[in-house]
Amino acid sequence: MNSSGIFNVSELNMIRDAHLAWCVTNNVDPKSAFGEEAAAYLLQAFRAGCSSEDEMIVSLDRHIRERASAVQLGSAAIPSSGDTVTE
Repeated sequence: MNSSGIFNVSELNMIRDAHLAWCVTNNVDPKSAFGEEAAAYLLQAFRAGCSSEDEMIVSLDRHIRERASAVQLGSAAIPSSGDTVTE
């Protein structure tokens, strides 16, 4: 990425390849909401200094594990901003 924050073609290809590899490994549709979230995280991982597909995938896997560890089965659902409240 250059100083103006623009990715070059090889960087975009590396991020795309990491995304597709991660999606295949985890049986995730790359165009699904979860797949798009993974792509966004990979962009952040690259900006944070991950310089290879493997580093980005390891970082994404770590992020997913940490996020999942905060979930407790049987807990009440957390409403999202799109939910409507009915009483």
